[in-house]
Amino acid sequence: MRRTFIGALCLFSVSAATALAQQRPDFSGTWLLTRSAGGGRGDVRLPESEWSTEKLPFTAKGRAQFLANKPGKGPRMVAPVNGNDPIGGANPTGLYRALIYARNFEFVQTPTKLVQLFEWGRIFREIYADGRPVPDDIPDGPYWYGYSVGKWEGDTLVVETLALENRAWLDEWGTPFSDQARVQERWRHTAPDRLELRITVTDPVMYEKPWTSMPVVYALQKKGDLKEIIFAPMDEQVFNDRIRNPAGTAATKP
Repeated sequence: MRRTFIGALCLFSVSAATALAQQRPDFSGTWLLTRSAGGGRGDVRLPESEWSTEKLPFTAKGRAQFLANKPGKGPRMVAPVNGNDPIGGANPTGLYRALIYARNFEFVQTPTKLVQLFEWGRIFREIYADGRPVPDDIPDGPYWYGYSVGKWEGDTLVVETLALENRAWLDEWGTPFSDQARVQERWRHTAPDRLELRITVTDPVMYEKPWTSMPVVYALQKKGDLKEIIFAPMDEQVFNDRIRNPAGTAATKP
């Protein structure tokens, strides 16, 4: 009798978990950043970051690092040969730069985990949604794509990410973060074919207070597979030698 009761209870628990998972929004599919994501990458309202229409609350150290980063795109752009963009050496983009760049990514959703497959770099990122707590620290880190734990708040997926590799940038414009950065993401549907993301960056080394991004919107893509967009070091070196470096040298000649 007791075994029967326990078996029935286990079956009920599995059924309840399955039913709950079925009620959650489904983010599955391939998504692409829209140019109307609260402004877009060319919007003049973006003074310092592709993520924000506001000036960022830098600490003195944060402002110094921001100015030390020399991007090849955005309002502070320099000739790439004169810059220090990490991807100039075919380094990984990092998580948040990948999320603000107009390349496809795919969401694969299960009851206990969501996975993002990025076309840019052909890399993946896991969001654990199995009820585990957010750890205080990840001794094995840092990770270029962070360590992420998610939970559902109604129709919104709330993700806490830490242990980020701080040699990456938050965007293409050189927005910095430190090894103490923690980022909260809030994902939700605004329409069946639209997915909205806001991030809140908490980083006492680089910023005097947490700041929240503008809403970034992704559109569901109905056709096509993810491409392989990989910057192999050997290919990047050829590009730098043949195109990037000569172009930059010519641009700086009087």
